[in-house]
Amino acid sequence: MLGKYIDTCVRILIVIFVADFMQRLSYALAEYFLYGNHYLLEERLLTILRRAFTYNSKTICLTFGIMFLGFARFGRTGNLNQLLPSCSDFAYMPLYWIYIYAQMSQSSLSYAHWIRDAHGLDYAAGMASNYFHGYLKLSLPARNGEGLQQRMTDYEDSQNVKFGLRRLIILVPDEMFVKGLIDSPLFEKAKPLETHFINRAGVNRPFKHDVYRLNRKINNTSYYFAIEGATPMLSFFDAMHHQLSATWQMQEMKREIWLKFCKHLKGLLSTWPETRNEVELIFYSAHNSNGEHVDEAEVIINHVFKDKVIY
Repeated sequence: MLGKYIDTCVRILIVIFVADFMQRLSYALAEYFLYGNHYLLEERLLTILRRAFTYNSKTICLTFGIMFLGFARFGRTGNLNQLLPSCSDFAYMPLYWIYIYAQMSQSSLSYAHWIRDAHGLDYAAGMASNYFHGYLKLSLPARNGEGLQQRMTDYEDSQNVKFGLRRLIILVPDEMFVKGLIDSPLFEKAKPLETHFINRAGVNRPFKHDVYRLNRKINNTSYYFAIEGATPMLSFFDAMHHQLSATWQMQEMKREIWLKFCKHLKGLLSTWPETRNEVELIFYSAHNSNGEHVDEAEVIINHVFKDKVIY
């Protein structure tokens, strides 16, 4: 009984693999003739074939598993015919094509799983990479005496103050919205750090970081902080709420995108030696259990001064 069940499974999966191969081949032909201008001429055919016939690790493992079962059954029975599909079995291949074409297996969870994968092609990873490579990796490291640490030291010396954390604090609330000015009775806007200019693609871009003074004293000291919100998250928030760019998938997957952005950005900052100790990322819920908006200053105080005496 079990043997017949295995034989049937092998036959069905062979039909599915053949149907999948033919579908991939049809996609490759359509890609070649309809979208050939998306590829360089000298690499068009090989690139299309590689994309069409690349299988993920799960499919490869399943294939080898079925081959193992087939060889095992053949070694036991010596009958190959019971493992090979008949012509009538292949007649059911159009059902597979219809099923895949209609995306009957697609669900919102499919989008979530795709976002979580480490391919770097999703919206969240793209925003984190652009933020890191286009801003943080440029403005923070010490280059020609103009890095974040040097600017903080110069600020402390000229203003006769002290930073509570010698890092750039980046706020990343889960609702993805941070005001241009942190509005809290605990914080007072101070003079920003010295503007740092870097030539980027022919544009002499200014890089500046806002500074806030904490009105509460920590161990009898008024501390200063360099603080800003994660601007890519604010851009995503705007895109989500604009009729020209908003989609239901963005709304449905907004927390997945936020989590992936946090994870990817944290990984980039900790991996690159020049930014490893330059940023303090603070991920937090924008509302408490009662639905009230939390004070960003309270979030920073609780994060930085966990064991300090606050007056």
